[in-house]
Amino acid sequence: MPSYKVINDVTKVREEPLSIRGGAVGVYTQWLVSKEDGSKYAVRRQVVKPGGKAPLHRHAYAETFIVLRGGAGRMTVDNENIDVKPGMCIFVKPNTPHSIINVGNEDLELITIISYEDDMSINVLE
Repeated sequence: MPSYKVINDVTKVREEPLSIRGGAVGVYTQWLVSKEDGSKYAVRRQVVKPGGKAPLHRHAYAETFIVLRGGAGRMTVDNENIDVKPGMCIFVKPNTPHSIINVGNEDLELITIISYEDDMSINVLE
């Protein structure tokens, strides 16, 4: 395995629906960096379609959201509502309840970074 990885166009990486049991709608993930690359963290490009959402949930891993483009999004993090827009970075500590919804008319594009932990399960709270 080479000691580096180059993706010339992240929009061309295989896209898959976000799999949160019982909840994610209109959220798509592209895995850019993962354990399979020898990394201790994952980097993902995620697109939340208008009206799409990841329900309120928590997990043992930390998660960082970097909003690249799109209209209006709203996150709930630990009972606080945050209006998200391009240029923002939101860090969520492990086991903190959080959700995201696209309340705008255009795709919301994010880069998300997660730590790999022994327990990667997701606990849906709604």
